[in-house]
Amino acid sequence: MFVNLGGPERREDLVGLLLECHERIRRFSRLAVEVATRVDLSPHDLEDACARCERYFVEALPKHVADEELTLLPRLKGMGVDAALATMHAQHETHAPLLVELLEGLRQLRAEPSAQARERLATVARSLVAEFDVHLEAEERLLFPLVPTVLSAEQQRVAIIELRSRRQAGA
Repeated sequence: MFVNLGGPERREDLVGLLLECHERIRRFSRLAVEVATRVDLSPHDLEDACARCERYFVEALPKHVADEELTLLPRLKGMGVDAALATMHAQHETHAPLLVELLEGLRQLRAEPSAQARERLATVARSLVAEFDVHLEAEERLLFPLVPTVLSAEQQRVAIIELRSRRQAGA
């Protein structure tokens, strides 16, 4: 049995990069639920987990949404999945107020780790996990499989450059 000591193998193709983002979305949304529900966390661990979640949802998630809205959507439009693209866009808009509420809940829990703050954060985090589960699965099932079949290698290469440029310092 082969054991990869360096962690999971990183994919460098467009779909692989998008799937890695999806895995981080799942991981951080579930971390928000965990931080809200685990009363055994030390103050330091609570602070650290809240800060990591906040940083992810403020800095990284908007870049992934831009990847889908500005890079993927225009390239797949007119390829027979316009309804799925419209749903993806609408879901991104639906997620925005939940994300604002999640960030407020994380900040409140960091400031005052009360039962009320935990419950507020747990409620919104669970809602977001449910929303993300549906959203991500649909993209992975309906949109991502088209990428290697309808986009040329050059189109995918340019798309990857766009994704990476969003992650450069100051982008």
